[in-house]
Amino acid sequence: MTGLGSKRRVPQGLGAGVPTLINTQERDYETMFKTVKGKVHQATLSSLTRNALSRELDSYSEVCEALKIAELLLGFLSTGGDPMMSLVTYLQDILKMVQRIDKHILQALGRCNLRQCVSLWQLLSSLRSENMLRLKREPFSGYPSEYLMSLTEENKTELKGFVSRGNVDQWLLEMHEFLLLNLGRPRAIGDFNPAWSVKETVCAYMDRKEVEVPAYVEERFPANLMMSQIVETWKYAVTAKQDLMTEGWTG
Repeated sequence: MTGLGSKRRVPQGLGAGVPTLINTQERDYETMFKTVKGKVHQATLSSLTRNALSRELDSYSEVCEALKIAELLLGFLSTGGDPMMSLVTYLQDILKMVQRIDKHILQALGRCNLRQCVSLWQLLSSLRSENMLRLKREPFSGYPSEYLMSLTEENKTELKGFVSRGNVDQWLLEMHEFLLLNLGRPRAIGDFNPAWSVKETVCAYMDRKEVEVPAYVEERFPANLMMSQIVETWKYAVTAKQDLMTEGWTG
């Protein structure tokens, strides 16, 4: 296995400025997640916790710092741990490193236990990309052009309707994870045909992970969106979700 699980040394620079994260394509996350799940039972973060973390970690630098901590924890958890132990207790008592972590970030992470570490990584990696969009930066720079096709106005209308009908966060998180871990690789085109359906492909990815596909996806997610449009699909959906939330707060 590659990644943090292969080394047990705690980095000395954690907490010093904006971190530089390892390129996602250089690490076998799927293997790491399977290893962690085999050692420490994992559970999904609740919507309440996801929303609280999203509010509290409200800057790009904070999200990146928290994501770096989650990746560090995943490496250590590949050898086991108590699923019910809080992340803060683990960082304090086992890793002895709370002094290096910003108190605000530590307070936010205090909502999570070790059994939620994989789900936390999924959330934070998505929040990083969402923050990049807000900063007018490209979260999928260097991805094959075959996956970067534009949406039609009809596509946008259907997606906005899908997002406006309720909480679709888990589906958007799964779509982002799939994008991040699979489509930036040189061999992606051979593995994932741009002519395939986004819905069917991401559902198959979730099936492979033994994660239940939400009923609202089967019922309402537009079936005509192609993998050639997946990057713009995710971007448009999360932006539409943010716009709806903003309208709700100001309305």
